[in-house]
Amino acid sequence: MNANDPHDPLPPITEKQLARLWERRAVRSRALRTERGNRIRVLYPGRPGVTAGPDFRNALLLVEDQGLVQGDVEVHLRQQDWRSHGHHADPNYNGVALHVALETTGAHSSTASGGEPPLVGLRGLLDDPRLDETPAEARDHLWRLLEGQGYRRPDSAERMAALLNRAGDERFLGRSRVLQRLMSEQPPEQTLWESICEALGYRHNQHAFLQLAIAAPIHTLENMARRVPESERNAVLSAALLGLAGFGEYQRPNRPRRTPEKLGPRLDAAQWKLFRVRPSNHPRRRVAGAAALLIRFVDDGLLHGLARAAAAGNPSTLTEALSAGSGAEGGAALIGAGRARDIAVNAVLPFLHGLASLTGEAGKSSAMLELYRKYGKLTENEITRELTSALQPAEWGRVARTARQQQGLIHLQRLLAGAANPRR
Repeated sequence: MNANDPHDPLPPITEKQLARLWERRAVRSRALRTERGNRIRVLYPGRPGVTAGPDFRNALLLVEDQGLVQGDVEVHLRQQDWRSHGHHADPNYNGVALHVALETTGAHSSTASGGEPPLVGLRGLLDDPRLDETPAEARDHLWRLLEGQGYRRPDSAERMAALLNRAGDERFLGRSRVLQRLMSEQPPEQTLWESICEALGYRHNQHAFLQLAIAAPIHTLENMARRVPESERNAVLSAALLGLAGFGEYQRPNRPRRTPEKLGPRLDAAQWKLFRVRPSNHPRRRVAGAAALLIRFVDDGLLHGLARAAAAGNPSTLTEALSAGSGAEGGAALIGAGRARDIAVNAVLPFLHGLASLTGEAGKSSAMLELYRKYGKLTENEITRELTSALQPAEWGRVARTARQQQGLIHLQRLLAGAANPRR
């Protein structure tokens, strides 16, 4: 039987079972080749996807003639399923670095962005149980990569916790440096606004939120709010932001499309990813939440209001300042406590640390780092869950118990991705 002959009948296996074989056996296989004959060695098969998009995220691959490559992996029984499932037109699959299938035809699997991820046949993984990789062996691969980045493998849960604290601080300080560079190019207030908006969006909507913040500068919005009576501010800012985001009434057919003065360009509603987004997390509600934050601090400005909240040195004070109630639509909070904590840790505190560093206020910058370290555990995400399982033995239990340590896991994931894409 030819391992890649499309005329051979497919074995009795489901796509889910095939994905499991990829996860268990791909690392040990030395026989994987693309349709062009390039050898591929799998260093890390990727994290199983739990949302819309590819089957595995952030795999690490050593590809002949390319070197280390990091990207997503999509698994199919038949290569033609790529197109029949609509992946060729779905931007969620633009990051696919490898398409694997049992039945391969040699044709290209194109992405919506014009990419052509290489294709690999998987029949060779089916019948050789010697290819099964143990969790310990998979862990060895990852730690070898991390040791090259300066993170030596810990031998106890306590040392793992200390390593995550160090990695979490590195992520915080790195984010602070990025924001300092942005502040050298634009007003600090605008940098803060963009960071908050980006943090309001879940992974697939972060870019759209950032575009919205750029199209709607904070000084323009605050001036709009100050020019109207307090009772009208919410309606004015919400309408401006929602309309600019593509959620306003002007989207109706034959209605004049007039952008408010000094705002624009207007986003296309199609830029927002809504598949499997819960109603409480809909971008429309998050945009309304952003407007609520501006209105809360409009008299003194968002920067000064949040700086005062952070100066209290208490996580609950800053979290409350970043939360927003249900608004006129009722239902869940526009910005709940969980999302507010994420914004504090990922956006506000690194920003305030960076601002204090730029102005030479060492005491303030140290205070922001210490406040960051006080934050308790944030909402789990697929990176923290999967990387915890991949890096530590199960008997260590839950090691990442603080936001700082969770941020450490995310930093380690970024290092693994950087090892695969050093030019990024």
